[in-house]
Amino acid sequence: MQSAVAHRYYLLAAALLLTVLPLPQALGLWQPPWLGVALIWLVLSGPQERSLLIIAAAAGLVQDILSGAPLGLHAMAATVLAFIAASLRKLMISAPPWQRFALALAILTAYLMIVALIGGWFGQPGSLSGLVSSLLSGAIMILIAFLFLEA
Repeated sequence: MQSAVAHRYYLLAAALLLTVLPLPQALGLWQPPWLGVALIWLVLSGPQERSLLIIAAAAGLVQDILSGAPLGLHAMAATVLAFIAASLRKLMISAPPWQRFALALAILTAYLMIVALIGGWFGQPGSLSGLVSSLLSGAIMILIAFLFLEA
């Protein structure tokens, strides 16, 4: 049990580090929302826990600090993402793979829209192409995560 909890924190730490990792100019728009994908993975792969919302909020705050975003921007979005994913957990686990992917993509879209909406209020630069590229790269990462979830 203790190693499963440690793996959860390692996954979130890796997602946060990958978020702030500078990418080459050619790959600059292909920055997946690592924290969102990791949280969806944790909700679906682990046991259902209420503490995951607190963990999501803390991870979002750490991402805000690391990325220089307004404090609470990613914390709010990550908490909403974890809540929606936890609410749909039973449906997603019993659903066929294509429907599971569609639900995860809808949750990730809600996460990105919350970040864009709140970030827009604080004058954070953003664009539609950046949102679309984050969503597409996140979709690819969700597909890869689901391959590991099935195994």
